[in-house]
Amino acid sequence: MRIRPMIVSDAEEVAALTEQLGYPATTVQIVHRLGLLMEQPGNALFVAEDGDERIMGWIHVVGRVYLDSDPFAQVGGIVVDERRRGQGVGRALLTQAEQWAEARGYDELRLWSSVMRAGAHAFYERLGYEPVKTSYVFRKTL
Repeated sequence: MRIRPMIVSDAEEVAALTEQLGYPATTVQIVHRLGLLMEQPGNALFVAEDGDERIMGWIHVVGRVYLDSDPFAQVGGIVVDERRRGQGVGRALLTQAEQWAEARGYDELRLWSSVMRAGAHAFYERLGYEPVKTSYVFRKTL
């Protein structure tokens, strides 16, 4: 397994994995989003690929600075191909995100996970992450 930065030509495989995460996206949408994220230096996107250079998972990590808390890094998204789960791919991706965050001086890596993802919660806890709160997400279409 190799972890490397995500590139635009990964968009089709990334879109398929994003759909597995429950967020359908076209290749065109992923190319657009990736372009926007690559323009911002506080973001990092990585993929895990197998020996045949097939993408097994991806992670997005971003630095966050808010007035009401100390700076931290946040996992914006992580997904491992459902056929590759339990093989160390998620652990490798999170390790890469942690290293990225530490190299930039962040003392904490946070992630948000839907209450419906009990299996993911157990995985995060096995890696030393601890739940700190439950919250709601609100939105308003403009």
